[in-house]
Amino acid sequence: MAGINDLIDNPITNNPSLRQATIVLTQNATVIGSQLVRTFGMQNLKILHAPRNEYQISQVTTQDEELYRSQLGTPVMADLTFLAGEFKNEDGVIKTFDTLTLVTVLISVSQTKNIVKTSIQGRSGTVKEYNGMGDYVITINGVITGTNGHYPKEEVAALKNMLISNKSIAVVSWFLNLWDIHNITIDDFSINPEEGGYSYQPFTIDASSDSKLMVRLV
Repeated sequence: MAGINDLIDNPITNNPSLRQATIVLTQNATVIGSQLVRTFGMQNLKILHAPRNEYQISQVTTQDEELYRSQLGTPVMADLTFLAGEFKNEDGVIKTFDTLTLVTVLISVSQTKNIVKTSIQGRSGTVKEYNGMGDYVITINGVITGTNGHYPKEEVAALKNMLISNKSIAVVSWFLNLWDIHNITIDDFSINPEEGGYSYQPFTIDASSDSKLMVRLV
């Protein structure tokens, strides 16, 4: 990879290999690139823009510590654990589910405010009455992985036993706990097989926060 000084010190007439040069420009890339094309005849010039720090993130050397390593050896920075519990199904049978930890998950959280808006005759706009915050709405997209050529039946079965619970479920996740979410109620879920993806099982869970301090039993 050639720098600008290399191009200036080694004119194209003396160094034909620079016709295929790749350079990195941090600013004024378009202007400088056009000048290089005209000056040195670099018809195959490639310009790579250096990454921009659009969010003004401080470039420090310290990073968050990983929780542990996944089966693939990749660092796990956040996970989601559903704590074991039990519930009574429609037939009155007690069902249980074991603690389940999900590593490959992406969690999104949203919330609305409970605001009553009242229109008043002869007046523009509405009168707002604030009645507190609504439940958190939580979407969990994840993947359960097995070994190559092996469908993760046991893990998916454990997920299913938890998903069909008709009571709130205690969760441990530093991200959810950051929002004071310690219990959730499963609203709905979907299991989404992908073509050619036999050894893993994607899923989506839609849930709501539950303010109960512990899992309730019937």
